[in-house]
Amino acid sequence: MSKKVIIYQDGLLSYSETFIKQQALALVSWKPILVGHKYLGRSLDFSMIQSQLLLPQGSSLPRRLLYMAYRWLNKADPAGINTLKDINADLVHAHFGTSAVDIWPYAKALDLPMLVTLHGFDISIYREWWESGKRGRRKRKYPQQLLKLAQEPKVHFLAVSSAIRDRAIKFGIPAEKITVSYIGVNTEDFAPGPVPILERKNRILYVGRLVEKKGAKYLIEAFAAVKKAVPDAELIIVGKGGMEEQLRTQINQLNLSDVTFTGALTSTQVKEQIDNCKIFCLPSITANSGDAEGLPISILEAQASGVFVVSSSSGGVGDNLIDRETCFTFAEKDSNALAGTLTNILATPESYLDIINNQQELIKSKFQLRSCALELENLYTIYSKQ
Repeated sequence: MSKKVIIYQDGLLSYSETFIKQQALALVSWKPILVGHKYLGRSLDFSMIQSQLLLPQGSSLPRRLLYMAYRWLNKADPAGINTLKDINADLVHAHFGTSAVDIWPYAKALDLPMLVTLHGFDISIYREWWESGKRGRRKRKYPQQLLKLAQEPKVHFLAVSSAIRDRAIKFGIPAEKITVSYIGVNTEDFAPGPVPILERKNRILYVGRLVEKKGAKYLIEAFAAVKKAVPDAELIIVGKGGMEEQLRTQINQLNLSDVTFTGALTSTQVKEQIDNCKIFCLPSITANSGDAEGLPISILEAQASGVFVVSSSSGGVGDNLIDRETCFTFAEKDSNALAGTLTNILATPESYLDIINNQQELIKSKFQLRSCALELENLYTIYSKQ
């Protein structure tokens, strides 16, 4: 009989968290049960995985009020404990430190060990930003809660990249409590498309939320220069977010043509976009809050799909982002350097085909979803015995 793991994320499950679903589906010797605080109104399809809410839908008003009171106090409510007890799990795996501090009281009440995957914002946002209440009043104590959690013998942390591990250590989590654990990409779903890269349009693709740290405005700045050198260049922007209106205004002010916003897309639709582009670009920056990338799955998907990858994301440097070997990198916010790189690739793509070959070999050897999931299951087995 397979052992059971509770996979916790506060909201189940946004499109940007498709990686949680894919990782859960890749498990073989462990049975995943998704647990959350709420179902999101517009979520991806995860109906193929068993799921459970701490507060069941349709609960009475007194039950909801009691649950919220316990949640505010960062304690486990008795009914929620019983709900999880019925699952009879062997381990809890929380995605994001912010969710980990919410589910830990329940795991502790059930005497379950817990693994916590740190992804990016949960460990890179400045401590004073949390404590000022800019991420919400309830999260003001998050830094001290996370550091307290790090002292628990039954808690161990997983970092999605070496850079995230380094940030966690700087945050105050003991180095021996953190293991780098890649999520990986499904190389069956993300493989080179039917149209050879040299025969594609001069299309640049951006996939990501339209928020500060993703740096889309720097790509738009760069694209204005690219259009002067490569008149038939196109830019596709996939994603939704609070900066969309600002980005549209920027495009109008620059009098740019051939820029298309698609909104949020499913994983299948994203793959269709990758198969029709020549360059995938993610111009991430460190936001004013300190928020920064971990190791974006979208970059791994693009590398596996055999397109040129251009990124300023520091989260994967040394892991999957090796300049002029497996990708092209540039300094954050340097739109001039970005424009030069994009123009060079579009002008002479045949000069860089070895980079595409290198990145695909890297994905196969180090970032295949199934292999990464197998390593994760080994960690489940090790830490479930603690």
